[in-house]
Amino acid sequence: MSDSFILGTDTELRRKQLARLTAIAAAALDVFTRDGFGSAQVVDIARKAGLSVGTLYLYADSKQALFELAVRAAAVGAEGAGDVDLGALPLRARGMDATAALLEDGIRRRAHWPVLKAALRAAAPHELDVEIAAVVGEMFDLMSRERPVIWLLDRCAWELPRLRDVYVERTRKPYFDDIACYVRRRRRTPPGGRAEDPAAIGRAVLEMVAWMAMHRAREPVAQPFDTAAARYACIAVASGGLLGTAAPFKRQQRSVASAAP
Repeated sequence: MSDSFILGTDTELRRKQLARLTAIAAAALDVFTRDGFGSAQVVDIARKAGLSVGTLYLYADSKQALFELAVRAAAVGAEGAGDVDLGALPLRARGMDATAALLEDGIRRRAHWPVLKAALRAAAPHELDVEIAAVVGEMFDLMSRERPVIWLLDRCAWELPRLRDVYVERTRKPYFDDIACYVRRRRRTPPGGRAEDPAAIGRAVLEMVAWMAMHRAREPVAQPFDTAAARYACIAVASGGLLGTAAPFKRQQRSVASAAP
């Protein structure tokens, strides 16, 4: 048998393994996001990946190992399975501490809000609605880009203390605190009006953006607008709400908002 034939066979096997592992990663992400960690079933992951349970166990030896694969898929995409050492299959669980560390590293590299941080350090600008557009645009883009991992953690972190600490205490809470601080500094209270709770105002804006940037994608009824329109709508509503007026965001400033990372 020629060396070229052996090499070709080995390459084809690796390609097949990688394709299966990518499908398993996507299936695991979908099932854990839908059912949570405790209720997710290996058989459902196998079925969604189009494999038998026996074949699935050739790629991951336990539910915990599948969850770790799902976290990787959420953080870097299902194609992140390509980083796995195929020679080490089946994947073995490293434990929840290792999963939390992987998640924390991903959050450290990807969860940034430089526009909001810069606004918190600056004095109120002359065109406040332009700054708000940039802050809200950044919020929309972050949620839209990271929605797979947010969906997974929203469903699973509450039942897994190590992940809850990373997601809730070290990620969500600092962001919520920054938004509340921003509202406190920029919110205009109309004469004679009541002073609202900045945390409540900020959370209301955040939840609106979360639906438009993330949850809209899972809405079974098709929406009659695209992502650009959804982003603009969030900016328009938040501009009036955070300014404490009914004034909509100026559409001619949209190009400035679109420049937000």
